[in-house]
Amino acid sequence: MELPGLFDETHALGFRRRYRLELVRSTRLDVAVTRLRLSTIDLTEQELSRIERVRLVLAELHAVALDAEAHALMARRSARAQLLRLERLLNQDRVRIRVAPLAGWSPDFSVFSDERGPRSVLVGFHAFEVPHPYAGPALGAHFGKPEATVASRRFEEVWARGHDVAPAIRTIFQRAGRWSRHPDRGWGPRNPVDTLPALG
Repeated sequence: MELPGLFDETHALGFRRRYRLELVRSTRLDVAVTRLRLSTIDLTEQELSRIERVRLVLAELHAVALDAEAHALMARRSARAQLLRLERLLNQDRVRIRVAPLAGWSPDFSVFSDERGPRSVLVGFHAFEVPHPYAGPALGAHFGKPEATVASRRFEEVWARGHDVAPAIRTIFQRAGRWSRHPDRGWGPRNPVDTLPALG
């Protein structure tokens, strides 16, 4: 994998594979994305095994949509585990989430770091879905340590302007969990409807 590198959604080493390769070599991850899409997060225990801390900063957070998405994921047996994994990481304080609505960064980016500091950065639309959800082209760029150091410095600026929303997100996850475990107690119907397609 040559760095720096430009790639698109058709590349054998596309966004998803590059993300996996960087995660397993890192201990810290800083992510700046426009919004949180729970349905696209499918990171495994193995990929996260070395990660000590994830900081996620969002440009926008719509609580109603996030709540609906969390409930829809809980209705899917195959997706429930990924939501519970994220909830556990939040409870362990390994994942921290802030919203910085006026930060105005572009494009989205993720900085991967290890014991020696920033080591690489992925820039572009953060889509884990395979195949890519849109017609494309979806261009991304992958850079090494010098560019990661610059991106890390700019991430710190955005992070400092954000405010903590992890407690609110934790509450949404807890409510979705209760609903899925006790559908006959008023939190949801006996046969939950998967509402993810309606969320866009």
